Amino acid sequence: MTFLKNRIKRFEALLYFFGAFIGILFSVFFPVQIYAANPPGVPTDLTRLTLEELMEIQVTSVSKSEEDFSKAASAIFVITQEDLRRSGANTIPEALRMVPGVQVSQIDSSTWAITARGFNSRFANKLLVLIDGRSVYTHVFAGVFWDKQDLVMEDVERIEVIRGPGGALWGANAVNGVINIITKNAHKTTGGQVSAGGGNLDRFIGSIRYGEKIGDNASVRVWGKYYNRDNLDDLQGNPAPDEFEAERGGMRLDWDASESNSFTFQGDVMHGEYAGKTSDAVNSLSFAPTTTDIVRDSQVRAANFITRWKHRFSDTSDMALQFYYDHDNRESRVMQELTVDTYDIDFQHRFQLGDRNEILWGLGHRYIHDSFENSIGISYFPDSNLNYISNAFIQDKIALIQDELYLTLGSKFSVNNFTGFEFQPNARLAWTPNDKHTVWAAVSRAVRTPSRSGDSGRFNAATTTLPGPTPAVVVIQGQKDFESENLLAYELGYRFRPQEKLFIDVAAFANIYRDGHSFEVEAPFVNPSGFVEVPVVSRNRLEGETYGVELAATWDATDWWRLNGAFTWFQMDLRKDPISTDQNVTGFEGNDPEYQWNLRSHMDLPSNWEFDQTLYYVDALKSQQVKRYFRLDLRVGWRPAKNIEVSIVGQNLLDSQHQEWGVDRIQTNDRNLVERSVFGKLVLTF
Repeated sequence: MTFLKNRIKRFEALLYFFGAFIGILFSVFFPVQIYAANPPGVPTDLTRLTLEELMEIQVTSVSKSEEDFSKAASAIFVITQEDLRRSGANTIPEALRMVPGVQVSQIDSSTWAITARGFNSRFANKLLVLIDGRSVYTHVFAGVFWDKQDLVMEDVERIEVIRGPGGALWGANAVNGVINIITKNAHKTTGGQVSAGGGNLDRFIGSIRYGEKIGDNASVRVWGKYYNRDNLDDLQGNPAPDEFEAERGGMRLDWDASESNSFTFQGDVMHGEYAGKTSDAVNSLSFAPTTTDIVRDSQVRAANFITRWKHRFSDTSDMALQFYYDHDNRESRVMQELTVDTYDIDFQHRFQLGDRNEILWGLGHRYIHDSFENSIGISYFPDSNLNYISNAFIQDKIALIQDELYLTLGSKFSVNNFTGFEFQPNARLAWTPNDKHTVWAAVSRAVRTPSRSGDSGRFNAATTTLPGPTPAVVVIQGQKDFESENLLAYELGYRFRPQEKLFIDVAAFANIYRDGHSFEVEAPFVNPSGFVEVPVVSRNRLEGETYGVELAATWDATDWWRLNGAFTWFQMDLRKDPISTDQNVTGFEGNDPEYQWNLRSHMDLPSNWEFDQTLYYVDALKSQQVKRYFRLDLRVGWRPAKNIEVSIVGQNLLDSQHQEWGVDRIQTNDRNLVERSVFGKLVLTF
C-alpha cells in the first residue's frame, strides 16, 4: 500500500512539472513565434464574443428587465459560458475568483467563504445568491450552503454578479451584492452530452445531459452529475476528514406556447455525503466539556422545482409569474438534523407610461418552515417555526434624454416576522453619450434581516476557563429584539472603450453601516445543570464604513489572444458602541484582503489547440492568520473534432499547498490547506 501511495505521489509530481514546463514553453516561446509569423490559419474560437458583443450582452439582474451590460447603472460583472469553460473551474465558487470585488476563500473540500465588498465568513450574510431566480440564501444561518449549489457547468449560460446593494428589487439580504446564476434555455441544449474527468483532488466528476425537441415549440433536457472530491490536509500535513461526494440530477422544460406566452418548468434533486471534524464541546458536553476533536460523517439531501409563466402584452409591456419550492435536509458537522421547506411566489409587471417612463412593479410572498432536532451543542426555541416575508416593489426608469441619460428610482417594501416593516429605496443615474462611454452613479439603502439563528438559536460554542473548579461553556445565543442591519451605499462607475480592442470598467464605492451585528459578552452564571455559562448574545452595537475601488479590463491583443484583468482595493473601518463588550471587532476588519488581483490569458492556437493561464494574487487575512498568496492555474485544451473537447488543468501550481481561511468567531472546523491539483477532462457532444 505504501508503495502504491509513493507511486501516485511521483505521478502527481510528474504531471505538475510537465504542466509547468508546457506552460513556460507556450508562454515564452510559442506566442512569440505565432505573433512573428502571424499565420492566417489560426482559428478564432466561435464561442468567443467580440468586445462589442460583450458590451451588448443582455443582463437582467440590475433592473429585472433586459438591458445592455455596458449601460447598466451598477457594478456588474458577467461570467460567460466561454469564461467558465476556459477557466477550468469545476465548481461555481472556483469561477467566482475572477470577479473583482468578490472575496473567495476555500475552507475545506466542500466549504467556502464567499462575499462581495467585505464581511466574509463561512455564512456571509450580506450576499444574495440566486439560481434562475430561485434564492439559495438560507434564512437559518444567513448565508449559502455552497456544497449543494452545483450544476452541469456546460449548461450555465452566464453568471451575473452585482457588487453593491440590490435590495430595491431583490429584497432583504441583497446588501453587498447579488450573484444570479442563469442556466441555458432547453431550446439551446438539444442533443446529448457526456462529460467525464478526474485528477488527484477532484477524483472524479462526470455528467450526462440529453435534450430533445417536443413538437415545434417545446424542448426538454434531463441531466445527471456525480462529484467525488478528495480530502485536503490540515496545518500539520495530516489528511483532514473532509472528503465530499454528491450525486444530483434534474430536468428543464421550456415551451413557447404562442408568440405572447412562454412557460418554464425545472427542478433537481441531490444527495451528498461529507466528513467533518468538530469539537466535543459543540456536540456532546456529557457534563464534562472538552475540546477533543471527533469525526462525524454528515449528509445533505435537497430538492427543488420552479415554474414560470411569461406573457407579453406588447413590445413595451409584459408580465411574469413565478413559483418555486425548495427542500433542504441535512445532518451537519455541528447539529443533529435540520429540515427547511421554502415556498415562494413572485409576480412582476412592466409597462410604458408615456414616452419617458418605464414602470416595473411587483408583489411577492415567501413562507419558510424549519424543523430542528435539537442537541446539547445546537438548539432552537421553538424547534420548529413558520417564518414569512411579504414584499412589494416599484421602479420607474425615466428617460431624461432618450437613448442617452436615464434616471431610475425605486424601492422595495416588505414585512417579515422578525423585524416587521422594512424599506429599501435606491436612485441610479446612467449617462451614455455614445457607444464607447457610460458613466453611472447610485445611492441605495439595503437591510440584512435577522436569521433564525440570530433570533432564537443557541450554540454551545467552546469551553473556557474561569476562576474556580467548575468548567465554563461559551454560549452564543440569538435575541428576539435583534434588529435589521442597514446600509447606505454611494457608488460611482465608468465603462469605456479607449480603442476598439480595449474595454475598461471601473467602480468606486463608499458604504455606511449602522446597527451592525455584534456579539456581546454578558456576565457568567451557573445554569440548572451546574455548569457556568458565558453568554454571548446578538446585539446591534456595531457601525462603520467600507470603501474601495474595483477594476476590470479586457484587451484583444490579437485575433487569437485575449487578456482579462481584475483589481480590487478594499478598506474597512468598524467601531463598536461605548457600552459594547464585543471582543472581536478587528476580526471582521481582517476577514477580507486589502488588495487582490488576477490576470487571465486565453490563446487560440493552431490545429484547434487552446492555452489558458490565470495568475491570482490575494492579500493577507490578518484576523485569520492567513498569509498572502499567489496562485497559478494553467489549462491546455484541444478539439480534435467539432464534438470532442479534451483538456488538462493544473491549479495552484506555484506551491504544493496554501491556506485560504482560518477560524472565525463562530467557526469550529480546522484550518485546511488548498492543494496543488491536476485534472483531465473529456466532453463529448452528439
